[in-house]
Amino acid sequence: MSYAAPFDRHEIASSSKTLSRVQDGATMSGKSPGKSSAKRAALTYRAFFAARWSRFIQENFDSPEHAAMIFGVDGSTARKWWEGSHAPSGFVVGLAYQNFPAEAATTLQAQE
Repeated sequence: MSYAAPFDRHEIASSSKTLSRVQDGATMSGKSPGKSSAKRAALTYRAFFAARWSRFIQENFDSPEHAAMIFGVDGSTARKWWEGSHAPSGFVVGLAYQNFPAEAATTLQAQE
């Protein structure tokens, strides 16, 4: 059985150059994503979610150490969550919804 590559070398080289420009922070328009309103909005939401996650952790766990044990993270990570200075990774939010569905839905999706 013969395997045919879905792209020729020229297409791969061309897409690799575009990808590296995007990864280096350049966009197709040449504007820096650091100056975009979308990036500012994402950073604002990240801070908002960190505060909401902090409330979830404080309302449902006895201490940062308790949360660290449940989610399998370092104590320092859980303390940052407790303080609201850091937001969790996606897998942790997924675990929260899997293991604490009602509590996660109430706190993390609350409309304020």
